[in-house]
Amino acid sequence: MNMTEMGEVVAYLLRYRTAERQPGGRRKRRAAREGQLAERDVCALIDDAHESERDALRDFLAGQGLRLRIFEPGDYPGIAPGSRLYALLPDPELELPPLYTRDPVFDALRLRQESRAELAQWYLQLWLLMQTLLYTRLNRAPSDVSRYQEAAFSTTELIELMREQLETLRMMEDAAPETRRALLDERGEDISRRVRAFLDIQVRAGQLEPVRDSHDDAGDIWQQTLLGALEVEQVGVHHLSHLQSLVESPAEEASA
Repeated sequence: MNMTEMGEVVAYLLRYRTAERQPGGRRKRRAAREGQLAERDVCALIDDAHESERDALRDFLAGQGLRLRIFEPGDYPGIAPGSRLYALLPDPELELPPLYTRDPVFDALRLRQESRAELAQWYLQLWLLMQTLLYTRLNRAPSDVSRYQEAAFSTTELIELMREQLETLRMMEDAAPETRRALLDERGEDISRRVRAFLDIQVRAGQLEPVRDSHDDAGDIWQQTLLGALEVEQVGVHHLSHLQSLVESPAEEASA
């Protein structure tokens, strides 16, 4: 693997976060597109790389606060026999550099002229409620990575949980935390729109994937990915600290 090929491998992993020799489930292997290798070629380059080349790849990723983990069949459910899964994960012992911006998250959740602190609050609340659906109701610990295929929920369920959360805040009246009162300014279909935008962020980040045989009356069904389960186990809420700091400092805002 030469430097050009290494750059192409890194570009692919930054976009999709995972690459598999033989994708499990119903997912099709990702084809090549303009300026990007096919998934098959990415796996072949890593498979065929000399140990020194893999070390160079690991060093390059470590400089960005990332690390490449490799999983074989039998490590976790869902990895097909004869396959191998490469996953790009944040290194919990390293800081992500400033080039990894939060702007796409804020842009996706913004409906009007909300501050970054308000948008961070929406993201945090939705993320925590998603963990309720993926972990709490299954009596599942973050270390239960192998149970990720059990963790599924519908769009409707997340919307209803968010509505219940807001009703609880309204009942608290003045006792509600000041930083969370901005959530009560929602109008009409705001909750549905923000939930769908949040879910799209999770899918693009490789944390969730759609379940194709969903029932129409329940809305879209989403299942946690192995990558998503690995990230929760590895970094948990610590990786949301940059959003938490915004929530706790509402004076920090950015222009829309």
